[in-house]
Amino acid sequence: MKSILFSFLSPLLVLGFCLVTSSAEAQLLKRVKEEVKNRAENKVDRDVGNATESTMNKAVDKAAGAIKDDGKSAENPAGSPAREEQGTVATADSENAVSRLPMSEEYQNYDFVPGDRIIFQPDLSKEADAELPARFIILRGNAEIQSYEGEKILHLGKGGYVTLAPLMENENHYLPEQFTIEFDLMWENPKEIFESFNQFKLYFFTPEDANPYGYGLYEFDIIDNTKTAFSAQGSSVTAVSEEVKNRLNTNGQWHHIALYVRQNIGKAYIGGTRVQATNNLPRGAGKLVLQSDGRYGYKIKNFRIAGGGDDKYQKIVTEGRFVTHRMLFDVNQATIRPESTGALKEIVKLMQEYGDLKFEIQGHTDSDGSAENNLKLSEARAAAVQEKLISLGIDADRLTTKGFGASQPIDNNDHPEGKANNRRVEFVKL
Repeated sequence: MKSILFSFLSPLLVLGFCLVTSSAEAQLLKRVKEEVKNRAENKVDRDVGNATESTMNKAVDKAAGAIKDDGKSAENPAGSPAREEQGTVATADSENAVSRLPMSEEYQNYDFVPGDRIIFQPDLSKEADAELPARFIILRGNAEIQSYEGEKILHLGKGGYVTLAPLMENENHYLPEQFTIEFDLMWENPKEIFESFNQFKLYFFTPEDANPYGYGLYEFDIIDNTKTAFSAQGSSVTAVSEEVKNRLNTNGQWHHIALYVRQNIGKAYIGGTRVQATNNLPRGAGKLVLQSDGRYGYKIKNFRIAGGGDDKYQKIVTEGRFVTHRMLFDVNQATIRPESTGALKEIVKLMQEYGDLKFEIQGHTDSDGSAENNLKLSEARAAAVQEKLISLGIDADRLTTKGFGASQPIDNNDHPEGKANNRRVEFVKL
């Protein structure tokens, strides 16, 4: 697949990758430069565009004290546009973000639980507008980084098929047997023709499959805004509910897409609704590509691949604790996002099943920002999780909290995936 992937790259791609500064990404950069040097024979011209960054509004985090009057924060010390936070990005004006709904509404029955180990989570906040994305390989069509409502997004252009793949060190096999994928999606079709908007697909391939334009093992499709598929090509298409269709038929709205795969079992969600469930997925997927048909454009943000999903009680028995990256918070705040509902329900079920369990909820951050502000933020987030669990029926005397800031990393803070793994909540048995 390597020859196919890089045969579409140009010398300009090297500039796109110069933003990758971490040690792990530097190794990828070296590999990409070598491939580009060997294969690039044609000059590629493209328009740079006039996209400019939007100015972020100031936010107030009363619980954590993490946002100061000058716009600086514990994990955003320069006051720059909001960055990815445990797989999600929120603008500073989080009260008005259209991608969120109260847990009691759309996400009331949400049972999706993300994987425990971050495999791929690009940080777009440090990339320049109108540049090629540093962590995705463009196989076909046009895609670039843009600013939208104060945050950086990946924009898939219109006018032809767009196909791109995550840039990974092992590009042919990075998906384990159990994994989850999450991202936020917004399309740019005119309102009057929602039911003929461009189709969006994720294709999953075996490690040996060298054709990124084929059908692969199986695919997830959003079709004509009315149907979805999560199966081998063409074998299963299901109409969405009227509720989901009405949400999809809203211009300018982010839609949270989530996929869960464990061997032959697959589940897919749009917003808080499960739209697909199957036990008939072919096994052996090792990689994926994203594809749109290019009739209109797409915006994508918060793309994350995570692996695993350990049995929590077994972790408690053997290690006395378990780690979760499944508590999602607004950036620099202790506000729990509705996509955390599935993880919260899982913990409630565990504690109801084992009535003697008591936990210290520990909050952890990455190393961005000051130690003082990170400590406050981690304490506030641990307290927010405690409050939510109590509201869901767990007795208060079974839960205590503590924040550690960035003092106990479990991964390297030099690259986005490492930072994402360090931003976590731990449950330690008392």
